[in-house]
Amino acid sequence: MLDYTPKPEHKFTFGLWTVGNIGRDPFGGPVREPKSPVELVHLLAEVGAWGVNFHDNDLVPIDATPTERNRIIQDFKSALRETGIVVPMATTNLFSDPSHRMMQGCAPMPCKKQ
Repeated sequence: MLDYTPKPEHKFTFGLWTVGNIGRDPFGGPVREPKSPVELVHLLAEVGAWGVNFHDNDLVPIDATPTERNRIIQDFKSALRETGIVVPMATTNLFSDPSHRMMQGCAPMPCKKQ
């Protein structure tokens, strides 16, 4: 019989935004309790994942203070070391913050931050 259990050597990766989704939709509120990025790393390790991907603000909220940012990153790195989970990809979120919605970085005309 074939074994479809994920193993780290299969190099499955999951985004924090997917496994951390609280199940909210246009017709109702959340159906799951939120989990911290550290909790999600441990959850992924338990199910045999190899890695975790994220956008910048999936890990660090856009309004975090420098002290909060440093603590979040330190805790996240500790969870990665403890579990062996790797981060093969991290990217910036260029679609939800108002300052990015008008393609400010590449617009032919400068625009004001909202």
